[in-house]
Amino acid sequence: MDLQLSGTAAFVTGGSAGIGRAAALTLAAEGARVAISYHSNKDAAHEVAERIEELGGEPFAVRMELDDLGSVAEAVAAVVDRWDGLDTLVGNAVQWGSDVTNAWADRIEDASVESWQEILRANLEGHLRAVQVAAPALRRSGAGRVVLLSSDLAERGMPGSWHYGAAKAGLAGLMASLTPDLGRDGVLVNVVMPGITLRDGHHQVVPDEALADLAERFPARRLPTVEDVAAAIAFFGSPRNAATTGEVVRVSGGSAYAA
Repeated sequence: MDLQLSGTAAFVTGGSAGIGRAAALTLAAEGARVAISYHSNKDAAHEVAERIEELGGEPFAVRMELDDLGSVAEAVAAVVDRWDGLDTLVGNAVQWGSDVTNAWADRIEDASVESWQEILRANLEGHLRAVQVAAPALRRSGAGRVVLLSSDLAERGMPGSWHYGAAKAGLAGLMASLTPDLGRDGVLVNVVMPGITLRDGHHQVVPDEALADLAERFPARRLPTVEDVAAAIAFFGSPRNAATTGEVVRVSGGSAYAA
């Protein structure tokens, strides 16, 4: 399917690894010019940029700190200036917190206010700021698209992830208000919600020996890959998506119905 992305300009935040990397390469393969942001791994970002070029795309890598609203604004502005516009914004970047041990305490009373504020603000306000700065260019596009990346932790929860889950759930609320606002100018806004997602057949937390048994419990009988999530991002971020907006799209193998 031709996603009609040839010549369009896309910005994938957090595009140097994982789902962001897969999304950037998928968009490039469809003919889009693709900018990615990275936080600290400049080498990984340059590797993705090289792959975008190999796919025939035009890359641009920019450093961005999701927990610094000024940095977010500068990164988005740099991308818009680079291509004199923007058609697709993919809010994929994530911030795990500078004090991981404290921030992800098993019990909420054991975490400091500073640690959970950092995660909440970065993973919600950071994306809000990115959309705010990108909005004028997306409105001018004529086919502007926003795709925000959530997590099924926003629905199923997990001890220690209350701040991250709350931030990811907040993206759905953000989308709900962005949809009629940006929709006045033809901009469609959706949330893609991955679940347990594999990269090169592995998961960063779940042991390999547990993956097959876990997959059998899911209705899809397989766990999603980063490429599966990227395919959804590319479609909802493209002109081929002409009428779906204000939706939370789950790419989780049916985790809500797992046995």
